[in-house]
Amino acid sequence: MPHTLFISDLHLSATHPRSSELFLQFAKNITPQAEALYILGDLFEYWAGDDDLDDPFHHTIAATLRKLSEQGTRIFLMHGNRDFAIGPQFAAAAGASLLPDPFDLVLPEWSFVLSHGDALCLDDPDYTAYRAKVRNPAWLQKMLARPRFFRRQLGRYIRW
Repeated sequence: MPHTLFISDLHLSATHPRSSELFLQFAKNITPQAEALYILGDLFEYWAGDDDLDDPFHHTIAATLRKLSEQGTRIFLMHGNRDFAIGPQFAAAAGASLLPDPFDLVLPEWSFVLSHGDALCLDDPDYTAYRAKVRNPAWLQKMLARPRFFRRQLGRYIRW
């Protein structure tokens, strides 16, 4: 029977192998029976940019999603507050379609508004300002033009 799966906030990282192992098991054993998989942000602990696809860990995750896509599971991906820099190259490598946040999903039985949820942190003006900054396409383009080692360090620093 076809079904749809929703996941969020996995925060996958090579430094947390158990979480990654569980995701890979989920992708191998559970997700292939699904009609669709919606990843509602923060698939990764942080994302330094699509040029990070050559990292073996990131390549493994993208290849795993690609395999699911090729097996017939439609993959949809929404940005989170940690992987907001995921772009079209990662989406293509993963066989995924990028979704806006929020996204209206209409299924035959139900209708949903999908969101990562961080836009709802309205009582935190510092976070609201941070989110507006990093989601600005001009800021993101400028950041992605910086060297990858710098972006990786910045991601680690922000998480610290």
